[in-house]
Amino acid sequence: MNEDKRHFVADRLDGLIHTLELNAPTTDESSPVPTAEGFTGSLAEAQRHRAELETATPARVDEIASGYPEIEKDWADRQST
Repeated sequence: MNEDKRHFVADRLDGLIHTLELNAPTTDESSPVPTAEGFTGSLAEAQRHRAELETATPARVDEIASGYPEIEKDWADRQST
């Protein structure tokens, strides 16, 4: 795996974590962070994924990225340029 992707996903997760810290949804609200693959978009989940990236396998980095459609799309856009 290209370490560039690991760093890209980590940087983007840092931004999502910041968003969640500022706009934490109540139990009745949905997350301000779009998710997929069964991810909830919770602050705790995003923080866990961010910590996991340090030692994640390339396949797991891909799984984490795919759970956040904005990150996955931005990575794909970056690769096509």
